[in-house]
Amino acid sequence: MILINRFGQAVSVPQSDVPKSLLPPASVGIEGQLPAPSVGAKLPSALLQRIDEGRNRAFTLFPAAPARLEPYLAAQDQLGNSVIQPGALVDVILTEPVIQGAKYWLSARGLRYSISQVFTYTGVPDTPAGSPNMGYYTLKFFSKWAVYDSPESGTAGWLSAQINAKEGLGGAGHNQSAERNIGSLTNPSGTFSDRNGLRVPELAWQQSFAHGKFVALAGVVAQSNYLDVNTYANTGRGEFLNSALINSMVLPLPNYNFAVNLQWQPSEHFYAMLGATAGNASAGQTPWTNFSWEDWSVVAEFGFMPEDFLGLGPGVYRIQPFLAQNGGPVQGGIAFNVQQQLGHESPFAWFGRFGTGGAQASAGASTQVGTGIAVNGPLRALGLVPRLSNDQTGVGFVWSQPSAATHTVYHRNEYVFETFYTLQLSPTLRVQPDFQLVWNPVFNPAPGPYTVVQTQLILTW
Repeated sequence: MILINRFGQAVSVPQSDVPKSLLPPASVGIEGQLPAPSVGAKLPSALLQRIDEGRNRAFTLFPAAPARLEPYLAAQDQLGNSVIQPGALVDVILTEPVIQGAKYWLSARGLRYSISQVFTYTGVPDTPAGSPNMGYYTLKFFSKWAVYDSPESGTAGWLSAQINAKEGLGGAGHNQSAERNIGSLTNPSGTFSDRNGLRVPELAWQQSFAHGKFVALAGVVAQSNYLDVNTYANTGRGEFLNSALINSMVLPLPNYNFAVNLQWQPSEHFYAMLGATAGNASAGQTPWTNFSWEDWSVVAEFGFMPEDFLGLGPGVYRIQPFLAQNGGPVQGGIAFNVQQQLGHESPFAWFGRFGTGGAQASAGASTQVGTGIAVNGPLRALGLVPRLSNDQTGVGFVWSQPSAATHTVYHRNEYVFETFYTLQLSPTLRVQPDFQLVWNPVFNPAPGPYTVVQTQLILTW
């Protein structure tokens, strides 16, 4: 079996080391097993070869194998059919064979998906307002349903859909958040919004051309699924939780609105993307709600992906210019997103997001820096628990200045420190404690610092 770790690296696991209940059925075969890709990195060559070997050479409806795409685009635009992760503390738990069996069966009919369910406890012991204890349940369903693949013409088409849900647990969780209670610009719980209930950030048609060198999406597009991704700090589900370490708060990356996203990878080491969005719908609203042509954004991203940067190993270096209008003047800005492994065999990696833009058009921060170090398999590296190859830890730092705000700004410079540890308990289950300190929250007259402690139980199906 081929699995992919938190750094986007392929991990080969002998079938004899995998519980039989998690192996593919004969109708799929080991050659049809595809792991979930790691966003922000190129798909490993071993996995690209497996996909190519399993692809039909004739026109196919609802193909079992994903369409042919260039390595970087493939990691952003495709999903696998294996829920299991390498290096877990426990080999298998009771429900996992059923969960994995469903993924194999549906993928044979073209549907590949990821379901992430998270139970979060958020504590703010020195909160200036509201409750010091809050709880949340969140769900993210993300799917790619292959409709057709035409190898002869070099085209393929599939449906891309995302459904999010959030429900507060208890009275405080239902209507309070750490962000609101301490008055911060950044959100210490950046994986979910204040709105309870269901919402649809993405529902779009995705089309590839030129044998996978060019991909386009059109419909309702969540631009953050494709732009400003980063292998080491992106999801908040097992990684950094602060919103500024998930995506830049300078870049306008809307969800819920009409949009297109164009992607091009002409060579192994270079790609370009362009995301254009129009409308002013928010979470839970239809894309035509409050639609106005005076609310739009265009974000470009140009990425360079050396295999060995200064002898440190693989990295990705992105530059992101943008133009946007948010009911006021048209303004622009620029951001940078970088990731670099710190040695070919090193468990350490560095990431950073740096951006500045017009105060009327930037998403939430006019200037922001978010950077840190991620460590893959820290306990194994220390020689403590050799079997744990997929646990992760990291430290991060954020500096932010607000964009134009309707609330009173008390501090122009907000600072955040964050550290976390994620333990892979079983192939589908992780637990993550997280600690943050927030100084000078923008919308709070008191400078703090405020402590935010969180624990997440993460189920990935």
